[in-house]
Amino acid sequence: MKEVGSKGTCPRCGMPVSWIERQRKGGREYYVAVHYLGRPGGKEALRKCYLGPREYAYVSSTHEGLGLTLKGMVEPRRVMEYLDSLLTALPHLNVGKGELSKLVDKLKLVLKVLEEKLREGHYERSEGELSEEGQEAS
Repeated sequence: MKEVGSKGTCPRCGMPVSWIERQRKGGREYYVAVHYLGRPGGKEALRKCYLGPREYAYVSSTHEGLGLTLKGMVEPRRVMEYLDSLLTALPHLNVGKGELSKLVDKLKLVLKVLEEKLREGHYERSEGELSEEGQEAS
């Protein structure tokens, strides 16, 4: 697979990502950021940075009790899926009152940070959001 276009900044090296390649090896999917460096000397030059697997199968197996499947960094919905898994697991969590209190405090902090990001406009806009805003403005 080759997704062409501006893909932001590479989390490994900081260079602009020209496209992302998906590679299959041994039944698993892995992602690579490709940086097009031009044609020095007439030959196309590319640099590739390994971004990791689509899913971390072995590590995820140690979190089965939470129903959590750890995803690679190129999976855009991974945070939402993590939260969904935690919401499913939390009612069945066996921890003491002190640990529950710490979890509540931590989740309040998460909520505060997310609300601050929204308020200050620190988020990326998807194409769907951009077109919706364009329609509202007209």
